[in-house]
Formats: sequence, structure tokens, C-alpha cells
Amino acid sequence: MLSLYEEATTKAALALPIDPDLRALLTTRIVHYAAAGLASATHILVIQPGDTEHDIEREVGFYPTTSIIDGVRSGSAAFHPFWDWLQDLGGWFEMIVTVGDSGFAYILLIQDAEGVDCDLLALCRTHSNPRT
Repeated sequence: MLSLYEEATTKAALALPIDPDLRALLTTRIVHYAAAGLASATHILVIQPGDTEHDIEREVGFYPTTSIIDGVRSGSAAFHPFWDWLQDLGGWFEMIVTVGDSGFAYILLIQDAEGVDCDLLALCRTHSNPRT
């Protein structure tokens, strides 16, 4: 799991020997948020095979398959999406969860790969906007 929440963690992540597609995705997002003046108001979390529900919840305070509004888990008829954006990027899903009115957002980049929690991938595949 990569957690980018300040300039130092962002630079450290981009210095790692990461997959070129992930590097391009991160670079695009980082440049975009910086240009919008939101670099200090975003926390990017990269979710990859082996990252557990506990790891993710510890890092950002929630797990996407459980509503932060009412605690209902995905798969239930009572589940309602709580995020602001969920897009299929082809190999990755991007979930944006804004917090308050300050412009702060959690950006979850979820790899569409074996070894990522199957419930999380099912949620992404069911609720994401298709690739454009």
C-alpha cells in the first residue's frame, strides 16, 4: 500500500521502482491536484494485492465496502454508495471521497487484480462509471 498525504510521501512513492502504469497514473493525479491547488488537501491511497481491510481502515479511517454514513456493508439491499466518484480506469479504479467543505478528499486507487479483496473489487465493478 502506498499512502501519499504530503510532499515527502509523494516524492518517496514516485522514487520507488513501481509499475510504469501506476507511476503514470500517480503522476497525472499529482499534477492535476497541484494545478487545482488541492495538493495539500488530498490523501492518495494506492490499494494493491495483499492490502487488508484493517490496513486500509487504519490508514484512512474507513473501508469502502462499509458505508461511512450508516455502517451498511455492500452486497446488502440497504447499501447506498457514499463516495463522490468511482471510475473504472482500466486496470485501476479511482474512488474519490470528499470530507467536509474544505476541498479535502481521499483518493483511493484500487488495483483491479487478483489478491485485492474480492468484496472491494465486486463493489468497484458494480458501482463504477465505465471507462471512457
